[in-house]
Amino acid sequence: MLSPAPSATQEQRPKNSSCADTSWTPRPVSWASTTPTSSAAATTSPALSFLGEYQQAVELHRQTLTGYERVLGTDHPHTLNSRNNLANALHSLGEHQQAADLHRRVLADRERILGTNHPSILESRYNLAIALDDLGEHRQAADLYRRVLADRERVLGTDHPDTLKSRNNLAAALNDLGEHQQAADLHRRVLADRERILGTNHPDTRGSRNNLAIALNDLGEHQQAADLHRQTLTDRERILGPDHPHTLSSRNNLAIALNGLGEHQQAADLHRRVLADRERILGPDHPHTLSSRSNLAIARARLAEVGRRRWWRLPRRR
Repeated sequence: MLSPAPSATQEQRPKNSSCADTSWTPRPVSWASTTPTSSAAATTSPALSFLGEYQQAVELHRQTLTGYERVLGTDHPHTLNSRNNLANALHSLGEHQQAADLHRRVLADRERILGTNHPSILESRYNLAIALDDLGEHRQAADLYRRVLADRERVLGTDHPDTLKSRNNLAAALNDLGEHQQAADLHRRVLADRERILGTNHPDTRGSRNNLAIALNDLGEHQQAADLHRQTLTDRERILGPDHPHTLSSRNNLAIALNGLGEHQQAADLHRRVLADRERILGPDHPHTLSSRSNLAIARARLAEVGRRRWWRLPRRR
């Protein structure tokens, strides 16, 4: 059986590489739940983002931002909120570099206008960390998450939902950095806190269950990971529907855990389904779609390798 390669990076988001040596296994991409925070400046477009209408949401946010800049000026709090929301919509569209650049600008403007301790500063720092994490800048992201977590614990308390989000995302970044045991321990803590505070069916609780499963899979605990992913997938299909991006992420992550268990055919079938759904829903060039295409290739390569080894073990006629 092929052994999984060490984790290079959510989601968690390890990078895949090509290599001619079939004994080396590229790391499939699983997806952790790290949700940017939208400001209160918009109404319709955040709902469109949630439904997967990312491009339409981006266009609505651009129109809103243009209107606020013209009427209120570039430094008005509503304008800054609108720019923050545009960055989040771009992030959902997979335009992580544009999102990071906008979040940096919003953070600098908010620090200059509102002061370093304003709650909006924590929001901007948090959102910038998410964009950096998706760009592969995991160390920078982890440092920002630690800073936001410390501030939120001090200002909001240890049990506030926003504090739990910061702790969750720090764990995801640590997993991206290869600190899988620390990540798993932190995800267990967040999951227990969310179950206690938010309930077992809250979306953030499901996200924690997903993220703990990812860390466990990276630790080689593939059966535990698969069981948790199945639970999360069942809940998301029931509550969000089969085509919601979070449901597709759970199906993708279950396939990766099945691959780790040696169930390569089941994994390939699931990856094929997720790829078709993501091409239809997100488009062929979205980062999640590209990840699914890579993950399907990895599963098929493992299937071929297992078949080749079985063929060589067959008795030969003399």
